[in-house]
Amino acid sequence: MRKFFCWLIGIAVFQGVQAQRYIGQKSFVGGTLGSFTYTGFYSQNASYISHTSMSGSVFYGHRLILPHKLYIRGELMMGEAAANNINGQEESNDPLKGGFRGYIAEASAKVEYELLNMHRYKVTPYINGGPGIYYLFDYQPQQGEPKSVSEKLGFVVPAGAGIKYRMTDRVKIFAEGTYRFFVKNLDNFPDKTASNPNHYYSVAVGASFSLQKFNRLW
Repeated sequence: MRKFFCWLIGIAVFQGVQAQRYIGQKSFVGGTLGSFTYTGFYSQNASYISHTSMSGSVFYGHRLILPHKLYIRGELMMGEAAANNINGQEESNDPLKGGFRGYIAEASAKVEYELLNMHRYKVTPYINGGPGIYYLFDYQPQQGEPKSVSEKLGFVVPAGAGIKYRMTDRVKIFAEGTYRFFVKNLDNFPDKTASNPNHYYSVAVGASFSLQKFNRLW
């Protein structure tokens, strides 16, 4: 009888382990490579490439305790912010003609939610967003006064969506689009009273690697 109960307990433990093997990995690291696009006065009547630059990022993600599809993603992004609609002219009397060029460093903490369980499906859409801070450096405006240190530093809220594909148990690839809400305009347009809404978009591809094996229990 004792052997029978031991056998039942062994079967129950084994079944419990098998039932939990699809719990998602706890944390992951990865990176992205993509574009950073500005739209505003200095993107008008200009080619797309004149106000679009390269960007890249590295990130660390950690799964929250209860929902298996909800993560915190800490990310460091660096890219170039630039625009120019002067079209080769050294000077222009048109106040809407001008440009700028500089580099932006951004640190953000996003909440990321996967719509489908990636341990049951290979593909899932996802959304993310959260607060961050940024700093502009090596900034060169073609108009207006140079930015002060306080004007180069500010808050940003990146929010986006994308789609992930699970290549292996530990490697995922993805493509995503992001819109950034900056509290200040980056283009240094000299007339502060003018209605000049700046918009900033990013499109990127990336990959992530889980730091735990597929069937590790938490």
